[in-house]
Amino acid sequence: MKILRIGVTGFLCWLAVFALSTERAFAQAGSQGAIVVTITDTSGGVVADATLTLVAQQTNDMRTAKAEHNGTYTFVNLPIGTYSLTVEAGGYARKIYDSILVQASQSTAVAATLAVGSTNDTVRVSGETTPVLETSSNEIGTVVDIKQIEDLPLNGRDLTAFSTLVAGYNGTYNGLPSTDQGSNIDGVMGNSARMKFTGNIQPAVSPRLEDIEQMTIQTDQLSLNSGFGQSSTQVNFVSRSGSNQFHGRAYEDFRNSGLNANSWTNDANGLRKNKLIMNDFGGSIGGPILHDKLFFFGTFAMRKIPGSFTATNDIFTSDAQSGVFTYAGTDGQTHTANVLQIAHQYNANLPNTVNAEIASDFATINTATKSGAVTATSNPNFDQIAWLQNSPTTYYYPAARLDFNPTQRARMYLSWLMTEQEQPAVTPADFPGSDFANQIAGNKSKNFTASYGFDFTFSPRLINQFKAGFLYDATFYAYNAAPLYTKQPTVGWNYPGVNTPMSGQAYNLPVSTYYPIFNVSDSMTWQRGRHTIQYGVSWYREQDHYWNAPSGFNNYSLGLAAGDPALNAFTNGGVQSLSARCQQRQPGRGSAALCRADRKDLLRHGLRHVQH
Repeated sequence: MKILRIGVTGFLCWLAVFALSTERAFAQAGSQGAIVVTITDTSGGVVADATLTLVAQQTNDMRTAKAEHNGTYTFVNLPIGTYSLTVEAGGYARKIYDSILVQASQSTAVAATLAVGSTNDTVRVSGETTPVLETSSNEIGTVVDIKQIEDLPLNGRDLTAFSTLVAGYNGTYNGLPSTDQGSNIDGVMGNSARMKFTGNIQPAVSPRLEDIEQMTIQTDQLSLNSGFGQSSTQVNFVSRSGSNQFHGRAYEDFRNSGLNANSWTNDANGLRKNKLIMNDFGGSIGGPILHDKLFFFGTFAMRKIPGSFTATNDIFTSDAQSGVFTYAGTDGQTHTANVLQIAHQYNANLPNTVNAEIASDFATINTATKSGAVTATSNPNFDQIAWLQNSPTTYYYPAARLDFNPTQRARMYLSWLMTEQEQPAVTPADFPGSDFANQIAGNKSKNFTASYGFDFTFSPRLINQFKAGFLYDATFYAYNAAPLYTKQPTVGWNYPGVNTPMSGQAYNLPVSTYYPIFNVSDSMTWQRGRHTIQYGVSWYREQDHYWNAPSGFNNYSLGLAAGDPALNAFTNGGVQSLSARCQQRQPGRGSAALCRADRKDLLRHGLRHVQH
């Protein structure tokens, strides 16, 4: 089945221009930031037409501009990182800011006060300038920067858990419903809109410690170029990029079950504790391809968990397999009855032995008990079998990014991040042993995001940003399941109180889901006088595909249906001997009703599936 969702937010309309116009109010897309510069002299007067030179420290990417007549200018669409800013004006000493931090979805305000002097004089500000208080945008959010990402303890290397550190989180964000959530990686929609009722903060692709340089959590007042109109809570992840210097890392995270205690259940059943060995390892490298122009970053990581879990099922006792069932009578005592003999005595044409095919199933299941631990249950007619199911899991986390600045006017990037998971034995067979090994099935998933961005500067006051992305989001359940249903019917033994089928003929059926998302956005930023104006268009298309295994194969539920001649053996007139015993046991008023309850209880405890 395929479901198509198309969304368009915003449009190129001059009415929107006037609605969006606001003094020094500018919100950035999720993967970039801005610097808002205000230039004054020591008396507080505006310094007009000052020359501004902004340089990215890691790539030497340079941007130049002149301040407006009111002494302000906003550098927009800036990749996150550290910049230096030089401010020059005639009759004033040059002022240099060595370190200005740009964060995703944030605007860093720089108030440059110029002292009267020669242009050959230089005043250098060496302390880092960061957006301590957001004064140029009404967005509400939190930045989790590279220092927090590197220094905070993190289990599993996935950064999504940091999103719960923001103020206002108490299970949801600001009390809003979980459906009001979204995420993106490098501006690409991070997850589908389907099944988001449990929350939509976790992207389909795992944002890993070695891949992500910064994340921001916006919990209200999103700008029009964020969220694609789907949410008012948005988590933005920005991938790492290369620079003019080579940098790399290698790591290994190791855990095992050596210090883990066994579970109480496993101890009681005589089973060993579940095995846990986890290796999370990988490496990354980034650097220049063309100095000051073309940069790369790449990483590859894996997580291997050769683990296991305890699987269980129910199995009839040897007495029950032969037709002898134990039940609690209405007198409060425990009784046994051979249902085969009862049926045969009522009607000689009814069999008094277990059906040959059922007996064969019993024999195969009994062989499987040698591969597990069998323990009694509270029901005297069946036991429980438990066994350790080996279940290895492997994750793959490759990522790559290219940044290219061919000119001072044109800048572009291309990023790709993937998460793949394989669990070939996550669904156990009905019973342990080689006879049921072909029932084991596994799941796997493959997700990746691809993002392309292109910024073009028509003039320092007119800048266009284009982004296009694709999210591949696919999961395959029971992908390696043998198609046993094409050769053998599915059989269910109708035994009340048992949660899992005991016949050994219940098969896993493959199911797959695929939710690809295409998204495109284009926005123009225009600075005029005291106003920074942004307008544009965003579009996305989500396709929902899911596939279920074909139906129509044989499926049998064994039991005594209406019209079955064996059914009369367990009615009021068909079990006279039981009725006489009951009358003897419970003489006096009400004994007939008690006998009917006694027979009903006997029937309820499984007399319906061993006859045929």
